Amino acid sequence: MQKKILKLSVYGIVIFFILFLGIHSVSKIKDKQLAKENIQIFKPFCAQNIVTSTEFCTNSLLNKPIIVMFMHPECDFCQEEIKQLKENQEKLKNVYILLITSAPIKQAQKFYEDQELFQLTNVQFLSDENTKLSDYFDANVIPSIFVYNNKLKLVHKCIGEIKIETLLSYLSE
Repeated sequence: MQKKILKLSVYGIVIFFILFLGIHSVSKIKDKQLAKENIQIFKPFCAQNIVTSTEFCTNSLLNKPIIVMFMHPECDFCQEEIKQLKENQEKLKNVYILLITSAPIKQAQKFYEDQELFQLTNVQFLSDENTKLSDYFDANVIPSIFVYNNKLKLVHKCIGEIKIETLLSYLSE
C-alpha cells in the first residue's frame, strides 16, 4: 500500500512539473510574440542618460532613422560594433543612435570615456539596469540592434554582430 502511495505521489509530482513547464513555456512564447508586435513601431520611452545622469526621453526623436543597440561594455562584439559606428559617423550623421546597456552606471561611464563615445554627437548612451527596455524589446542577446526608418517603422532586427555595410543598407530602405 505504501509503495502504491509513493508511486502515485511521484507520478503526481512529475505531472505537476510537466504542467508547470508547459504553462511557463506558453507564457514565454506569448511574451515573445507581444514583444515582436510592440517593436514594429518605435514607441517613445524615457531612460537615464549615463553621461549626464538625467532622464532622456525619445519622444523628441523625429523624422530621422533610429538605431537602437543593446550592448554591454565587456562584450567584444559590441565594442566592434561601436568601433564601426565611430569609423562611419559621417554616414550616420542623420541617424539617431541609442546605445542601451544594463551594465552598472560606473562601468558604463568608464566605457563611454575609454571608447571616446563623445565623438559621436548623435548618440545617447542610456541605462537599462533594471532590464525593463531589454524585456520590452526582447533583447536578451547582445548586441541586439533594431533599425527604424524615419517613419519609426522597424526595418530590421539584428541579433549579434553585423557589418556596418549591412546596417547602412537597412537605413537606406
